[in-house]
Amino acid sequence: MRRVDPDTCEMDRIEIRPVEESDVEATVRMWRHSREGVQPELEARLNHSPEDDLKFFTETLLKECRVWIAVERKKPVGLLAINGDSVEQIYVDPIEQRRGIGTILLDFAKEKSPARLQLYTHQANTGAKRFYEGRGFHAVQFGVSAAPESEPDVRYEWDGAGSEHVV
Repeated sequence: MRRVDPDTCEMDRIEIRPVEESDVEATVRMWRHSREGVQPELEARLNHSPEDDLKFFTETLLKECRVWIAVERKKPVGLLAINGDSVEQIYVDPIEQRRGIGTILLDFAKEKSPARLQLYTHQANTGAKRFYEGRGFHAVQFGVSAAPESEPDVRYEWDGAGSEHVV
């Protein structure tokens, strides 16, 4: 796994921009790779094909959300999809994690929705929970995600005004 060297300005090479048609296939592959890296058992159970992923991305995500990608050397390394004040998707390629790309994407989301953001993650995804909590998000509700996932989840909120939330 690569680490960011604070003396090299490596993050200067990351560009956040709207996803373009020519980015879609590579972005969908990165998105799937990231999901499989986080919860391989869930992805195996859901058994989505690459075609299913592409269809969902183009026919649902791109139509319902504003979608940006983090790009480095012309390659998508991260994904952010926002619908209103809700972060619907945020993923970073597993081989690119722990370099600050997720933080850049989340800060970008905060700029787009400076008053408030909310998002969901699975309770089993301890890395994501730690990541969000370390960036000012607070757990506000525990539940179960919709079918076909049907996984215990947690809703997080970030309040741009900085007020504390209690579950």
